[in-house]
Amino acid sequence: MSVTVDSFDVLAVGDLVVDFVVEIDRFPVEAGRFQIDHGHVLEPGGACNLLIAASRIGLKTGALSRVGDDLHGHFLLDVLRAEGVDVSAVEISPQKRTVVVLTLVAGGEHTFIGGMQASPDLTIPDNWRERIRHSQALFVEGYAFAELSPGMVLDAIATAQAAGTPIFFDPGPEVHNLGQERLELALSASRVVVLTAEEAALATGSDDPLEAARRLLSFGPEWVVVKQGAAGCAVFSLDAHTQIPGYTVTVQDTSGAGDSFDAGVIYGYLHGWTPERTGRFANAIGAATVSKLGAGRQVATRAEVEALWGGEIVNGEW
Repeated sequence: MSVTVDSFDVLAVGDLVVDFVVEIDRFPVEAGRFQIDHGHVLEPGGACNLLIAASRIGLKTGALSRVGDDLHGHFLLDVLRAEGVDVSAVEISPQKRTVVVLTLVAGGEHTFIGGMQASPDLTIPDNWRERIRHSQALFVEGYAFAELSPGMVLDAIATAQAAGTPIFFDPGPEVHNLGQERLELALSASRVVVLTAEEAALATGSDDPLEAARRLLSFGPEWVVVKQGAAGCAVFSLDAHTQIPGYTVTVQDTSGAGDSFDAGVIYGYLHGWTPERTGRFANAIGAATVSKLGAGRQVATRAEVEALWGGEIVNGEW
């Protein structure tokens, strides 16, 4: 008897965490110096930002991960469900503690304090494997290697690669901890690589943006998308380099902006958009997100994106 497997536009593997975001006066935080708490929120973080942002702009999303059988794990799953993210394949484990990250915010900048508890498992469950085979895209973040397990993430990548499911890889700040072998494997398997200029330099050993992009493209991705904050982004391919300016907004908190931006890249690529149009759309999502404190439920809404973007988002058209 055949079993029907749901299809998804994008699945995210690992990195389901909770962010406790606190807005303070200034950096650095110094011992013995009191600072005012100007506001704090508890929100889903990590890959949850990508999943929520993608769901809000119309993509069918699902999470492949594990959380603890604890207050934070159930909070996270409740929020994702409310946002239309499928969490039916997320495992709830009494042996795992849901990761909580303290995020300090000041002057639009942020820093993270947290710890990961990776699993020793080397393979993903069979139901994850089937979902990946029936998905239009798999999103992999560098943090997933530490939060889930290197073996499980690599197995998910191999499954997607074998099925022809496009992989969107954002190594993030963990790029320097991945190890060269894992990094090169992920780059070689990816259809699109999304990262900051600093991360590109760490990944390639080159401080020159064009040379760093050239080295990343040599691993085989179609696009290398470099996030540039308020300046916008750049999209590199083997035969083109497109610079896309950002939007002018008041920045309150940049946490979650990069993950939200990734949702726009995935949306544009899956709908066959040009790099320029995709970059403008992703910039709009990132810009709408930084205007609020915290990520999770505070990432850009469809209406906020449309206001910056200048058009209605309807099944890839506007």
